[in-house]
Parts: sequence; C-alpha cells; structure tokens
Amino acid sequence: MGLKVNEITTIEVEASDGQVLEEGDVILIRVKDEDIVCRYQGLSNGYFATSTCDGQKENKYRQSSIETCYRIEDVEKIPPRTVKGAGRDAADGAVPKASGPLLAPGA
Repeated sequence: MGLKVNEITTIEVEASDGQVLEEGDVILIRVKDEDIVCRYQGLSNGYFATSTCDGQKENKYRQSSIETCYRIEDVEKIPPRTVKGAGRDAADGAVPKASGPLLAPGA
C-alpha cells in the first residue's frame, strides 16, 4: 500500500455560556419558551440529540430551535414520601374507607 489517508473530524458543541458539552452531560435547554432537562447525546444527522435523564427516550431538535443551553448538575429521583402516622395504607397509595355513614351534599 503506497498511501494511507485518515480524515479526522472534531466537532465541539458549546453551551450558551461557552462550556464544551460531552456525551452524557445533563443539560437544560430552552425550546419555544419551554425548559427541558435532559442528557446530551451528540449530533445525529445534523440534529441535536438528547435523551431523558433516565435514558428511556431519545429526542432530536433542530439546532436553530434551541434558544439557550446550559450544562447543569446531575439530577436524581427523590423517593416517595411516607406520611407519619398514616400507616401502611398511605404508603401503598390506598384510599382509606369511610368509618361512618356518608352525608349527602347539603345535609
């Protein structure tokens, strides 16, 4: 082989404040007056690709539709709260039954 050519292309995507985004970064983007928290996934066929923070769904945006973009701290899911003294039914999401007769409206 007399000749070998390697084409190396580097694409850097910068947030609105100049920070370089890397795949997997948690970001906040504004699209049509709506703020969206998601993970940056890179560029895909010219589109800005993101996924939900739990990685379940991928979304793609036109670069021109993104008004602002900021890299933010990681987010975490908060476990459900339990109500003190409510017992096991409240923690399970069960609706308590009425202990006496129900009154009709206006009675």
